[in-house]
Amino acid sequence: MRIRAAITLMLLAAMAAIGLHAQNNGKSSIINTKHDFRTSSSAAIRSASTNDACVFCHTPHNSTPGSYLWNHQLSNRNFPVYSSTTLQSTITAIQPQDTSKLCLSCHDGTIALGDTVNDGSIAFAQGNGYTLPAASASNLAGDQTFANDHPFGFVPQTAAETTNPPALDPVRLDKSGKLQCTSCHDPHREDADPTTRKFLVKSNQASAVCLSCHQKAGWDNSAHSRPPDVAADLRYTQTQGAHTGYTGVRNNGCESCHRPHAPQVAQRLIKNMEENVCFQCHDGTVASRNVKTDFLSKTYKHPVLLTPSIHDAAEGPTSATHSLPETSVGMARHAECADCHNSHMDTSATAQPPLVSGALAGVKGQSSSNAFLPQAINEYEVCFKCHGDSANKPQPLDKGTAGIGFGRNPQRQYDAGNLNAFNTRAEFTLSSSFHPVARARNLSVAEVPSLRSTVINSGGAPISNRPLSSGSQIYCTDCHNSDTGRNLGTFSSAPSGPHGSNIAHLLERSSVMEPAPAAPGSGSGISYTLANNTLCDKCHDVQNSVLADRSFRRHNLHVVGQRAACSTCHDPHASQSPMLVNFDLSVVAPNSRGVLQFTRTSPGHGTCSLRCHGEDHNNLSY
Repeated sequence: MRIRAAITLMLLAAMAAIGLHAQNNGKSSIINTKHDFRTSSSAAIRSASTNDACVFCHTPHNSTPGSYLWNHQLSNRNFPVYSSTTLQSTITAIQPQDTSKLCLSCHDGTIALGDTVNDGSIAFAQGNGYTLPAASASNLAGDQTFANDHPFGFVPQTAAETTNPPALDPVRLDKSGKLQCTSCHDPHREDADPTTRKFLVKSNQASAVCLSCHQKAGWDNSAHSRPPDVAADLRYTQTQGAHTGYTGVRNNGCESCHRPHAPQVAQRLIKNMEENVCFQCHDGTVASRNVKTDFLSKTYKHPVLLTPSIHDAAEGPTSATHSLPETSVGMARHAECADCHNSHMDTSATAQPPLVSGALAGVKGQSSSNAFLPQAINEYEVCFKCHGDSANKPQPLDKGTAGIGFGRNPQRQYDAGNLNAFNTRAEFTLSSSFHPVARARNLSVAEVPSLRSTVINSGGAPISNRPLSSGSQIYCTDCHNSDTGRNLGTFSSAPSGPHGSNIAHLLERSSVMEPAPAAPGSGSGISYTLANNTLCDKCHDVQNSVLADRSFRRHNLHVVGQRAACSTCHDPHASQSPMLVNFDLSVVAPNSRGVLQFTRTSPGHGTCSLRCHGEDHNNLSY
C-alpha cells in the first residue's frame, strides 16, 4: 500500500507537469469532484474498493499506447457526429490521437467506469460493470449519436464561422489546431466556473467560454446580449429553461437559447423547438411584452405554431427547402420566428419607412427587383420573401376563394385568374398606382387631398415621429400589425408586429369589407361608421376630406348613401388603374352592356361603367 501511495503521489506530480491539455496547475483539485471515484469520495458515483483517485484514468506502467499514461479502456464505437446546413468545418469521427477519445472512454456510455487497462475491472458502488446510463447528461451518446453535441476533434474553419481563442485564453485548441473536449473542459477541476460546476476551463458567465471562439455579428449590441430590463432579466430562472445554474438572460448569454450538449434541436444546438425557445422569455414572464399570447389567442396569425423549427439558416433563392423564390416547392411553407428576426442582431432601434427597425436587423430579404438579399435593408424586403415570388407558397389557395382563414379575399378586376395577383412584390413594383410601400408616389396634394400631415394613433392624436407627405413611404406593418399592440400609438406595453390580430388579414385597425352578395352587382352594402374605417383614417382624413368629397365629388354618396366599403372600389395594395381603383368582383359586376371600366380624366374627375348595388352605370361622368 505504501508503494501504491507513493506511485499515486508521483503520478499526481507528473500529471501536474504534462497537463492533459488542462489549464489548472493543481491536479489534486480533482478530489471530491464528480471525477473522483475513490471509495471515500463525496461524489455520488464512486468505486467500491479503491481510494486511488488517479487509477481510473492513469497508470505509471502498462498504459494504453499514446499520451497521458492512459489506463482506461478506449471505446471503438463511432457514432454519427454533428452536422448542419450552415457548418463550414469538416467534422469526422474521433481519431485515435484526439484527446477527446480519452474523455469518451467514459462519456460515450459504452465502457464501464472501472474498466482499466492495468488494474482490471474495478467494482463500483452502483454495481459491477457500471456505465453511464443512457439518460445521464454525462453520457454524450446516450441517444447513440453525437449529432446533438457541440462538435469536437476537428479543425475549425475560423475564417468562415469562428475565431481562434485569444492568446493566454484558458480556452485553447490543441497543437494540431483541433478543438477537443479539453478546449472547454478541464477534467481535473470542477469549479473553475463555480456556478455550473461542469469542469469548464473558466467561468462561463455571459457565455465567456462560447465567446472565446464564437463572435456573432451584432451580438455585443443586440437586445438579447444586453436586455434592457434588469428586473425582468433576473426572472429568467432555471424553471424557465436555463440549464447553467445562472440567473438571468445576461448571465446565461448564448445558453439562453443554445445548449452545447443534448439540445432538442440538433442543428445549431437549439435547446428547445424554435418558438418555445422564444416563448420562454416572450410570454410576458421575462420580456415585458407577451408575444406568445398573440399566437395563441388571436383569430388571425402568422402560422408559426404550425411548422416548429422548419426555418433553416441556410435558406436562399436556390434552396429547395426554404421560403424564398425557388423552382420546386420543397419542404412545407413556413413562417418561423427566425424568418423575420435575427436573434443575434436585433435591437430596440427605431427607423423611418422604408428602413428595417432594429427588431428586423440582419434578416434575409427579397428586393423589389426580386434579388436575394443576405440582409434586408427595407422592411418590405423581409415581407417579400414569402409574399412575393416564393414558389413555396400555395398562392391561389392561400389568398384565393378557398383561403386559409384570413378573412374574405376581394376578387380584383385586374387580378382575376392571374397568379401575380398573389405576388405582393409585383403589385407594389409593377402597378401604375400603389400605396407607397416599396417606392414613393410623389403625388401632388391636389391629387391626394385627404392625406394627413402625420399618422394618427388609435385615439386620433398625431404621432410625432411619423410625418406624411406626397413623397412619403409607409411600412407593410402600418396596416398589418397587432390590433392590441403599442403600434396603435397608445401607451400600451403589448407587443407590436404582425404576429396576430383579431381583425381579418392581420390588420391593426378596422377596414370592414362589404359582405359578398349572392350575385355580383346586387347587394345592399354595409352601413358607414368611422369605426369600420379606422385603418384608412390613420393616414387619410375620412370624415373631413373623403366624405367631404374633396378628392371625388361622389364619395359621400357612395360610402354613406350607397353603403360601399373602401375596398369595394380601391385595392389597398396597388392597381393598374389610377387612384388604386381596382373593383372587387365579388361585389361589382359589368353593366348591362357588359362593360366594367373606370377612366380618370383629371384629378377628381372621370367616367365609370359598372353595375353595383343594383345600380347600372353606363359611362357615367363625375
